[in-house]
Order: sequence, then structure tokens, then C-alpha cells
Amino acid sequence: MKKKIRIILSLFVLIFVFMTTASYAKNYQFEKNFLDIGYEEVNKAVEKSKKHFKQEIALPLQIPPITFTHNFGRFNNSEGSDNDSLEIKYLNKNTGENHYQIQVRPIDFKVKFEGEKINRTLKLNDGNDAIYSTAVTGFNILTFDKNGLQYILSLDKKVSDNALEILMDIANSIS
Repeated sequence: MKKKIRIILSLFVLIFVFMTTASYAKNYQFEKNFLDIGYEEVNKAVEKSKKHFKQEIALPLQIPPITFTHNFGRFNNSEGSDNDSLEIKYLNKNTGENHYQIQVRPIDFKVKFEGEKINRTLKLNDGNDAIYSTAVTGFNILTFDKNGLQYILSLDKKVSDNALEILMDIANSIS
């Protein structure tokens, strides 16, 4: 009887170890895909960006009220300065829909939203104008200028019916 119990317990331990190892391998591969294309820990990307832009970068205190499993940052330093930016992604490895991104760049090289790309122009709590756009396939976008930087917040359209409210709350959390 004791031998059967030991065998059963051993099988449970082996199954647990196998499941844990498989989960770790899947998680490692997900992360590796982002690390391979230049993403890193958010705080490292922010520090590189602050040094390059020679200024502090205030980040939102809030994130969307959805579940994320990972976040990554990347400082994009292209030839010249036109496309230099800080990019922060929040993702859920279990669903492609939980996707939120922050992009920060100097206002001298800001991305312009004009004409039919603008759904609404709004005011943030600090009085700055914000532009809401759904022109980018798959994403709700809120863009605004603050402290000499342009912020572009992007939230997957499949995530929420009240994306504008969520993005405005996030924008207003930046001090």
C-alpha cells in the first residue's frame, strides 16, 4: 500500500515538474521574441531615453484596467533625430487583445494627426489639448503634448467600449 502511494505521489511530482517546465519554456520564448528585436526592461529604456533627450520623462501613473502579463520598453534611436522615441508596451501573452502602448518623442519631431484622422479634440485636466483618433487599424489613439514631449497612447480596439475615457484617465495621471 505504501509503495502505491509513493508511486502516485512520484507521478504527481513528475507531472507538476513537466507542466512548470513547459510553462517556463513558453514564457521564455514569448519574452525572447521581444528581447531579440531590441526591447528590454522598461526602466532601462526610460533611462536611455532621458539621457538621449536630455530631460525627465513623466510616465502615466495609471494603466488600462485589463490584465497584462508583460511589459517591455525600447528606446528607438534612428539615423538623425526625426524618429527617436521611447516605446513602452504592455501585453498579455495569453491573448493578443490586451495590448497597450505608450510612445514618447520630442515635440519637434511629433507625429501629426490631421483632417479625417481626428475623431475628437479634447482638453486634459492641465488645459493641454488631446487628439483622439481611431484611424490606425485596430487601435484607439490619444495624443497630446506635455513638458516638451509628445505622448501617443494606444489601446487595442477589442479591449474596451470606453477606450476614450480610459485613455483620458491615463493621460490625466501624468504629472
